[in-house]
Amino acid sequence: MYVVIEEVGLREGLQSNSKLLSIVEKSNIVEKLIEAGIKRIELGSFVNPRKVPQMEGIEELFKIFNNTKEVEFSALALNLKGVYRAIDSGVKILNVSISASNSHQKENTGKTIPESLDELLTMIETGYKNNISIYAGIQAVFGCYIEGQIPLERVQKIAKILIDTNKIDGLRLSDTAGFATPGQIIEVIDKINSIASNIPIILHLHDTFGMGLVNILAAINKGVYFFDSSIAGVGGCPFMKNAPGNISTEDLVFMLQSLGYLKEINFRKLCACANHISTIYQQQFSGRICNYIKILNQLNLYEA
Repeated sequence: MYVVIEEVGLREGLQSNSKLLSIVEKSNIVEKLIEAGIKRIELGSFVNPRKVPQMEGIEELFKIFNNTKEVEFSALALNLKGVYRAIDSGVKILNVSISASNSHQKENTGKTIPESLDELLTMIETGYKNNISIYAGIQAVFGCYIEGQIPLERVQKIAKILIDTNKIDGLRLSDTAGFATPGQIIEVIDKINSIASNIPIILHLHDTFGMGLVNILAAINKGVYFFDSSIAGVGGCPFMKNAPGNISTEDLVFMLQSLGYLKEINFRKLCACANHISTIYQQQFSGRICNYIKILNQLNLYEA
């Protein structure tokens, strides 16, 4: 089995920090990720720049990188207007989503789940007609700070609606609050697999209780091979308070390489990119491994 990671730091990481980066700074991060061997990168989201100024200039990023060979670039759209902007920017892979928590969905979009589903289905149809690969996501699958535990039946119902469109290329299950445990991961994957047909499951995991990597291992053992991660662990959901960032890309790659996956990624260059991010924001994020490479080298346990 092979493993795919989608780097989401340019979207989720940037939107969660108040410091605004220039197009040059963003491009520099992308180039460092490419140099390290990352093959799939989410460049940002097509949202209102007045509400999320960190995402301003995403069209320019796609102009810069759209023709880069052997690297796939994706973006997030939250509404139909965002889908049309993505189409105009030549986006080939588009992520769209809805929350399984009605309260979280209202915070995120101002709409209820039923209201949002109608628009989401139109977004999927529009992207599909324009030859865009659509990856549909369900947020807060494993719990919500506002509503607590989310009924699995609700997640299954939403998943079936999305799968039954026959127009999505993957189903992303997000642990937006970071509450997931390995047992929950196994239970949810089993339930979704029973209706997913040949649609691959993608996991987007946060690391609130330090369970992120363990959850990844549980998912791999269930046949899931596609995961989101964020360089240096930057990120978090602005509409889900207290949720920390995603699993850091360098931590995830360090673990997966020990299992024989993603050997093509240059770990030293990946750590350099993570340290670059921390320097930009003058803050140490949740990535752990790159901080310990010197110690590992001294013990001859790892050659960075």
